[in-house]
Amino acid sequence: MATKKDDMIKKMEYIDGITIIDTSGTILFSVKFNPTFHPEVFDNNILGKKLTEVFTNINEDTSTLIKSMKLGIPIYKKRQPIVSGTNDEIYTTNVSVPIKTNGRIIGAIELSKDITSNRIESNEIIEMNFDKFDYQLFRDHLGPDRARYTLEDIISDDGKVKEIKAFIPKIANSASPVFIYGETGTGKELFAHAIHNAGGKKGGPFITQNCAAIPENLLESILFGTTKGSFTGAFDNAGLFEIAEGGSIFLDEINSMPISLQSKLLRVLQDGFVRRLGDKKERKINTRVIVAANMNPKECVRKGLLRQDIYYRLCALTIYVPPLRERIGDIPILLNFLMNKYNRLLDKKIKGVSKAVYDLITRYSWPGNVRELEHLIEYAINKLDQEEDIIDIHHITEKINEMMGIEDIESSEEVVPLKDVIASIERTMIGQAVRKTAGNVSKAADLLQIPRQTLQKKMNKYNLSTK
Repeated sequence: MATKKDDMIKKMEYIDGITIIDTSGTILFSVKFNPTFHPEVFDNNILGKKLTEVFTNINEDTSTLIKSMKLGIPIYKKRQPIVSGTNDEIYTTNVSVPIKTNGRIIGAIELSKDITSNRIESNEIIEMNFDKFDYQLFRDHLGPDRARYTLEDIISDDGKVKEIKAFIPKIANSASPVFIYGETGTGKELFAHAIHNAGGKKGGPFITQNCAAIPENLLESILFGTTKGSFTGAFDNAGLFEIAEGGSIFLDEINSMPISLQSKLLRVLQDGFVRRLGDKKERKINTRVIVAANMNPKECVRKGLLRQDIYYRLCALTIYVPPLRERIGDIPILLNFLMNKYNRLLDKKIKGVSKAVYDLITRYSWPGNVRELEHLIEYAINKLDQEEDIIDIHHITEKINEMMGIEDIESSEEVVPLKDVIASIERTMIGQAVRKTAGNVSKAADLLQIPRQTLQKKMNKYNLSTK
């Protein structure tokens, strides 16, 4: 009897095209082997453009590529209509898979097959709902995730960070959960990797899941697994807790996990057993739990984002990662590390920064922390001509003005047009909301109390991405 897996493989026995996008939806690579895809439209001249600009009938909610990247799972869609700039409509079967590096999703790749000519087949196909996708189909080929960073990868001369690095080996072999908290961009996941790699479970899997990136009904099935028949289209799938057996599971943005789901997590923490969706039996697990949040856990409880009982279970061991503005002394070694990194990636030979640049970045408050510093250095190195080897103030002026936003306006004695002030405030607040929600546009819109569509338009207006 043919299985669903066999059926999918049969449907995708060959491909007509490959497309790769980054997290902003920009097309990085596209090749089409089938003439019906109109290569004069779909090849080099679409690189660097937004996916939704090239294919005019899709958006963030209907694109399998963007959905796959946001949900962090492969997605199979049997029939997707696409309309190009030539207004020609074709139909494809797609397999979209997120691209992950160092535990972070950086884009997605899609393999597509043209089914335009096969109208009878395509018109009879019923599209699959994303929450019913059999993602176990792809896990057979991926293998368990591994922690990539160790204590040596935590670069700091700061006394508080050194204390954390000394503390980690003491707790690495404990079975107690660890709660890591700190502002967005401080590198909390780096510390989670280091905890795993410093202990006896370092040979086991290290599974990560951002709780803010997945809808509630899908998150429960991903974490705890499903049984065949528990809902329409459900299969016997192990959840992430089972997949992390003998290793660690890292739950980022734990304060975004629905309260109703936290009660089920509490039972796992208390008893060490998981029960798949729709199953009657429980399964014993041996998995270290590490969680993270972008605010103090007590604040999470006060705001109703974290149950008090689960707070006591998760906070047996806590680690506070200080923001960059509290360890400005780390900027020189971080600069050295980042310049070496992007010299290799971008084939440049940057030697350093000017005094004006150094003075400026040591005075800035860095609300986006190390991640924001990295974005600035990457931007600056891209701006330099091949023969230049020093980052000077004119290379970063535009970016710094964008980053400082409100601070520039407040410190200025010049009266500026009100619309410019409002635009600057809007841009800054939207950027903060997107960073705080790890790029989740819907949650950012909730924080700002505006419709999602309005936020999307404003992000496009100010050229803001979800990175």
